[in-house]
Amino acid sequence: MKITSLGLLKACTLSVALLGSAAIVAGLALPHAAYAKSGNGNGNGNGGGNGNGGGNGNGNGNGGKSTGGGSESSAGSTSDTGAAAAPDATAGKSKSKKKSALDALGLSASELGALNAAHANPNALKHAAPNSRVGRIAAYRDAVLAGEEMQADLDAKQAELDGMTPPDRPATEVGADLATARQSVTDKAAAVADLEQALADAGGTDAGIEADLATARDDLAAAEATEADLQAEYDDAAAYETLDAEVDALAQQVEQQPAVERGLLEAAANKPVTDAVEAAVKQLLGL
Repeated sequence: MKITSLGLLKACTLSVALLGSAAIVAGLALPHAAYAKSGNGNGNGNGGGNGNGGGNGNGNGNGGKSTGGGSESSAGSTSDTGAAAAPDATAGKSKSKKKSALDALGLSASELGALNAAHANPNALKHAAPNSRVGRIAAYRDAVLAGEEMQADLDAKQAELDGMTPPDRPATEVGADLATARQSVTDKAAAVADLEQALADAGGTDAGIEADLATARDDLAAAEATEADLQAEYDDAAAYETLDAEVDALAQQVEQQPAVERGLLEAAANKPVTDAVEAAVKQLLGL
């Protein structure tokens, strides 16, 4: 069979046309496949197949799926990045916690044991049974408050004592002289009374009696002045000594008060009571 030039030309033209169509379809399909694999989320699915009608439908559909897949890949990538970054942002940062009274004293609640009942509200402390745990803690609290009042009283009395002049003699010695002066006043007053009666019996005029009466009255006035001076000295000495004795007594009570308070706290506790434990209980009680 002879192949003419025209037949050969038609055959070549048909082959070229078929190859061109295959190339166009492959070109349209491969970019979508590439985008779908890369997961960059940038697949635009432009299945602009201007070729045969079925190409458009498949191209757009696959393009849409590729774009969706790309978006999911991109979203997943962003989510993973955010999840990985969150721990890194907080790594190495310590959380600040406000220290409690126990923390500040280096204590734990277990070290206080039953004394944790000091957390009770004021009404519970006020109405608690005396022999209950809370009642015993309330007794400790009352003792501490009484000790504070005692200290304030001591400070006030000591300040008052410091402002006084110490007596030159004890009150007992001044008191003895005062008793003598009082007796002298009594005697001299009686002498004046006798002379006044004698002058009256003499008719109201008698030079000798009048002179004695004047002297007796002067002696009585002097005795009364002495008595008054001794009375003032005695009062000052007695006041100083009384206040001084009160200060001494309060000072002893204040000195013994910590032991009294510790004993009451130990009676309320079920564990050893240390200075730190007592300080913590005072803070819990607002003391």
